[in-house]
Amino acid sequence: MKRLLEVASSFGVDTAKVLREIGLSPEALNASDVYYTVEQHIESIALIKSMANIPALGLMVGSRISIADLGIMGYAMLSSRSFGEAIEVAMRFQRLTDPVLHMHYRIENDEAVFTIEPLAVLGDVFEHDVEETLAIWARLLRDCIGDDARLTRTSVTWRAPEYKNEYNKFLGCYASFEQDANEFAFPARFLSHPLSMANEQASQICEQECETLLKALKRGQTIIDSVRRVMIRTPGQFPNLEVVANVLHMSPRNLRRRLSESDTTYRKVAEEVRMQLAVQYLSDTSLPIEQVSFLIGYTEASNFHRAFKRHMGITPKELRAQLTG
Repeated sequence: MKRLLEVASSFGVDTAKVLREIGLSPEALNASDVYYTVEQHIESIALIKSMANIPALGLMVGSRISIADLGIMGYAMLSSRSFGEAIEVAMRFQRLTDPVLHMHYRIENDEAVFTIEPLAVLGDVFEHDVEETLAIWARLLRDCIGDDARLTRTSVTWRAPEYKNEYNKFLGCYASFEQDANEFAFPARFLSHPLSMANEQASQICEQECETLLKALKRGQTIIDSVRRVMIRTPGQFPNLEVVANVLHMSPRNLRRRLSESDTTYRKVAEEVRMQLAVQYLSDTSLPIEQVSFLIGYTEASNFHRAFKRHMGITPKELRAQLTG
């Protein structure tokens, strides 16, 4: 949503009006991520298109989305050993970042071929979403493999639009139109390309968090699950109650009430999340305690030390010593 509104604003669209119409507050965009329903997604794009003629809107939006914009899933991908492993992470957890499209891939004639299919009835927005996805993966290739990495081909099911030449500009290859499937491909050899930020410990931790989020989605999230999801979306950044409320499309007062109905408070949930993450980092990695404190949102290691001892009864150093025996 944030990148969509950035592009729309550059074309003179009143993005504050768009947000009002779909029931989001401007403050929510200052959070690390903005969650919205399929209905809000469809309505926002329809509103923007009614306010301005923006050819290749989906391509422009997708080209602005980096792997860091994918939240905890993006961090899991970055810490993978190879681009192929990063793709496996993306395929397993894609629902966390895209509730309206589904992708799967196959190896065919020395190419990795990806097929894009809808998960919801999107109407005219479907073409926008596919174009956005194509541009996202064209950028992911460049960011992970190198500036010379390009898609080898793309195909879409609709007729060629007036801006068809923009596909080459944003994707690095021309598209084939009126085809049987929406697909893109790149050389299969890219799958074995090592990633510069590979870190097995970080990868395991990020994937565990992705698994937790995915399970919450599948069972139907409680308000505590929703708050926790926002909190862990970006390592090292813990938003306050007001930001989380905006991201969840409710007032701070309503969020406090919902948490109270679940017999907890925002402060308790935040501390529980921090301590759960701390135990994971201390037990599953050899990261210095100062770095652990940063990753769970403490600016001072001494504050983390006191909070951990109050919550756990022992210090982080003592816990690590017990775990390593």
